[in-house]
Amino acid sequence: MRRNPASHVTQANESDLQLICRKTLLGVGMQAIAEAVALGQKAGLNRERLLEVLSQTAVIAQAHVGKLAGAAINDYSPQFPLRLMNKDFKLILEAAAQENIFMPATVAAFRANSDELAHDEEEDFSAVLRRMEEVAGLATIDLDPVTS
Repeated sequence: MRRNPASHVTQANESDLQLICRKTLLGVGMQAIAEAVALGQKAGLNRERLLEVLSQTAVIAQAHVGKLAGAAINDYSPQFPLRLMNKDFKLILEAAAQENIFMPATVAAFRANSDELAHDEEEDFSAVLRRMEEVAGLATIDLDPVTS
């Protein structure tokens, strides 16, 4: 017998659950972007042009557009630090476990976030883009922001 999914949601925790769902899209979306950028570069696309084109497409959430602009100049200054996204991934996966839901994309994004977090917890969560570039075997990315 299947229970009504809304039967255990109270007004007190509904906003928390809504936030967890939004953070899932934010974190998994950034990981998907990071993988797409690594794939494009590995296949020969110009990184700067790819980031520019992606930022103008409807499939990129508005929350990610600024992240692409920062990545274009290797600026991962924290607007939303890796450590906070990591904490959110843990909350997301705890909620999923409580509801008996397997979230493979979220698990993968959490792993990439955790790997990058081991390098610098105060960078922006978009630094997973650089991590995917490194994993893809692309040239070592300059860690210093371009300032010109």
